[in-house]
Amino acid sequence: MLATVTACGAPDKHGTITPMSVASKHDWKACKHDVPAEVCVQCHPERASKFKARGDWCEEHHRPESQCLLCHPDLDFSPPKTPPENADIAEIALSGKDLPALEPHRVAGKITIFDFYAAWCPPCRKVDEHLYPILAKRSDIAIRKINVESWDTPLAERWLENVPELPYLVIYDKNGTKVRSIAGAKFGEIDGAIQKSSR
Repeated sequence: MLATVTACGAPDKHGTITPMSVASKHDWKACKHDVPAEVCVQCHPERASKFKARGDWCEEHHRPESQCLLCHPDLDFSPPKTPPENADIAEIALSGKDLPALEPHRVAGKITIFDFYAAWCPPCRKVDEHLYPILAKRSDIAIRKINVESWDTPLAERWLENVPELPYLVIYDKNGTKVRSIAGAKFGEIDGAIQKSSR
């Protein structure tokens, strides 16, 4: 679980975990630092400035926050899985930009799952992998992805103040009634909320 981006040391020494270190291919190769060779700043110091410009920098360990396995040992560098063809998935908020309300984005006649996620979050990937086979079989579920990016974006400040971990799912039934909010990759609870929303 990556509850914060300041898991190690003083908060002012840590930056934002961005998706800049995610590999471009699923069959990526790790360098000697256990980071995708194509993006590793320890192997390619000339790339550091791009990470620093985005605030993705761990001052304590002199590497991008998104590559700091000392602070975040469970970082996942693999690119996201491809959703099933014809799945009703749309991104409604990017880069942590504020989203005032979810209700206008509910899909009429479908179970709507609002998925607050971050590209660096391993449990978020696991939830995708769990939901995609369900979406392949059902056309009555819509997923609306909300990219938090980090814990201090306007979006996170509005929606995640009391949320302990990502992903954070908010599930509405086909009538547009909120059924459940779930923090974390709790597959049983997610399946239960989908089943309740199907009635």
